[in-house]
Amino acid sequence: MKNVSFQQWMVLVIVTLLFSACKYSEEPTVYKGKDVEIAYPSYLSEAEGVYPMKNALVQAKNDYRDVYFILVDHGMKPGDNGFELMFDSITTQLKRNLREVKIESPDTMFVTANQLKVKEARFSGILSSEKQDHRFLFLIDVFETPEGHIYQTAGWLFRHKQHLWLEDLKTAAYSLKKSSPPAEQ
Repeated sequence: MKNVSFQQWMVLVIVTLLFSACKYSEEPTVYKGKDVEIAYPSYLSEAEGVYPMKNALVQAKNDYRDVYFILVDHGMKPGDNGFELMFDSITTQLKRNLREVKIESPDTMFVTANQLKVKEARFSGILSSEKQDHRFLFLIDVFETPEGHIYQTAGWLFRHKQHLWLEDLKTAAYSLKKSSPPAEQ
């Protein structure tokens, strides 16, 4: 057997470490708090500044994969038409900050397996930064609990990578559920 040099040994160790460091758990990360629970992919890490607002409960991203996900607590709906007003406000505000907005699928309304009313929008648009334009795909879900509390999830990624990560963002959004109150002792 051929002797392996120190440099070859170190390259082998570094390559092995890189492969093991890039492996993510199959188990999703679960957020529990503020009367809700949601499970999002383990390849997303909690981060500050993804959605820098006080009412953001979850801010997660993976810069390598260019995938972002948030959960926002909007409180009780404002009036009888509050659910529709919140949905329209959220989607309109985002579309105003994009160029070349393209509707990827019509808005849909349904009830999740966790008995939450949800309205979903999926559209893409160009976000610009210094000397770069990127077309992102946005998946926006606005949820209403039976009590009238409004939550929002949003996931976004490069449009050309939707075949890789869009189903993960949908699965995360649809996992939102009301937490059970803690049992009394």
